Amino acid sequence: MQDKIILGLLLDGDKSSYDLKKSMEASTGFFYNSSQGSIQPALKKLVQNGHVHLTEVRQGGRNKKVYSITEDGEKEFLSWASEPIALDKPRDPALVKMFFFNYVEDPRKLELIETYLNEIETVRSTLKMFQQMNREQLGKNQELLNNPKVRSRLDTLEFGSDYYDFLKAWYEKYVQKIKEELGA
Repeated sequence: MQDKIILGLLLDGDKSSYDLKKSMEASTGFFYNSSQGSIQPALKKLVQNGHVHLTEVRQGGRNKKVYSITEDGEKEFLSWASEPIALDKPRDPALVKMFFFNYVEDPRKLELIETYLNEIETVRSTLKMFQQMNREQLGKNQELLNNPKVRSRLDTLEFGSDYYDFLKAWYEKYVQKIKEELGA
């Protein structure tokens, strides 16, 4: 999946691995983990496969590696993007931990869930901030709002925001259930 994300981001323009990492942090990083350690091997493989071209440019007295998508890379990406969407099982460490909560004392369960709720709220707030910024920047600009690239990214942002709203509501109910069971 890392390779597909890279190809998609390179469709927006040439980037260094640092630029790719920053782009991912501000976009796909909210729903797909990526690290510099996973980006580099993916880039190497994409270059070897002829999907990405590497150019070294001199910038500020240093060599900088800049990656661009090739015609084959674009074909590969567009082919993948047009395939049916596969339903994956969720890979949620919180659910795995909760599955084994019968081995954890109730006060500790509450502490873990409340900490997790704080993390959910941090991400949720960030996504809400992005949504607000987008609303302000796009305003009523119908041309931009109708742009397929802008639309798909706004839809993904909306999904993420709704997802974290759901998580927050669900875990708040779960905390309440545990507190009721404890008589707190």
